Amino acid sequence: MAVLNFVFGGIALLIGLLAVLGLSAGSELTHGAIIPHRMQAWIGAGALVLGGVLLLTSGIGYLKQARGMGRMLANVYAVVSLASTVYGIVSPGGAFGIFTIVLLIYPVLTLFLVNTTFKDDLVN
Repeated sequence: MAVLNFVFGGIALLIGLLAVLGLSAGSELTHGAIIPHRMQAWIGAGALVLGGVLLLTSGIGYLKQARGMGRMLANVYAVVSLASTVYGIVSPGGAFGIFTIVLLIYPVLTLFLVNTTFKDDLVN
């Protein structure tokens, strides 16, 4: 699971930072004009960056077999990821599709595996 956390965390961090860069550049291009759903985009970018950081640090915790750094941060990541996905669905302009299902699978799998299968392994 640590390898998957590193891969998914790196991808999420890269996409989130690119989104932040694009949103900040976009505000300069529009000269401060009000753009619909701009706050949603900032929340989504922030959730991606936060999720990426949580995935990377919990992956390090998995390798150290640390309870706090591995298990607790994995649980925090799963809750943040599920909350941001649900927010994306219920917000104006949100949709439910195959990408949403993909975004729901890994956090649910993380919650299940960390709290059942690998519970006894993350004890340090």
